[in-house]
Amino acid sequence: MLKQFADLTLEADGRYAQDYELQFLEDYLDSQDTRMSAYIKLRDSADDIIEAVRLGKQKRNPEFQDYYATCKRDLIDLVRYSAAALLFDDMERLRTNMLLWFQTIARSYNFEEDNNDTYEVLLKVIPQFLSPEEAKLALPIFELNCAVLV
Repeated sequence: MLKQFADLTLEADGRYAQDYELQFLEDYLDSQDTRMSAYIKLRDSADDIIEAVRLGKQKRNPEFQDYYATCKRDLIDLVRYSAAALLFDDMERLRTNMLLWFQTIARSYNFEEDNNDTYEVLLKVIPQFLSPEEAKLALPIFELNCAVLV
């Protein structure tokens, strides 16, 4: 949404915005309460989400405990940035500012396979902490994480 505001500011400079140009704002305002509620739940449940992912990964790979500290730090950042993207409806900023940077690191250390495992578990965990309406808005963001980082 923030990028859309910035783009509209440039595109409508010196004129009034057309109704179709303002549609994104109406769509955002219609979903704002759900976005705020989901953001708060993700924020308040972040430790539980990370723990659920850890347990899910450990079931898949018992050796996971050996490198959990690094993965935990990265996962905390990912959930935090994803929650902000959900709140502001700004997946493009998430993709360009965080995910592409993290993708470079993951590829340089050959973490792609581990990322695949992590995000499969994460996609199963997130809906456990959100209502169906909130999950409908949040899951595409977490799916973007999977698409970029795997």
